[in-house]
Amino acid sequence: MKPSRRACAAGLALGLLTASGTARADTIARYDCTIVGTVGIEPIGDRPGHMLVSLQYSCIGIDGLMKGATYTANVSSEWENQKGTYLYGAGIHRMTDGYAVAVLSDGTGSVVMKDGAPAISEATGKVVFKLASGRFAALAGRTANFTARLVGPGHLVYELTD
Repeated sequence: MKPSRRACAAGLALGLLTASGTARADTIARYDCTIVGTVGIEPIGDRPGHMLVSLQYSCIGIDGLMKGATYTANVSSEWENQKGTYLYGAGIHRMTDGYAVAVLSDGTGSVVMKDGAPAISEATGKVVFKLASGRFAALAGRTANFTARLVGPGHLVYELTD
């Protein structure tokens, strides 16, 4: 895989998390995530470095309202070398006493290269809670900010905040 494709894959994979060490008062959730399967990288073919990237990931809540929850999601994004725009994203937060469905409303990503390999990959944007029940009921209809950071191969941290 060419460095720009690796960078995009890493950036995409990350497509959603931050690695801050402590929780803030406005943290809805912080998740430890693993990419499931293979990251799809499809050159669009109209110009070099222009591609569609898609992936699935699965997470465990490690902080905030969703501590202990399971989160599964899918995202797709368009990349122009090391800059990405998220086109689609949706996920389900699950606990025995609540469910929430979040849909991406906007997001961007970027990758910083070091020695020809992705060194940092980050994504930011917003999600809307289209459905929320049980312990998550107060989130119904709300918008939250997300940040994501690739912290290792196939490993991300995803955070939702007010």
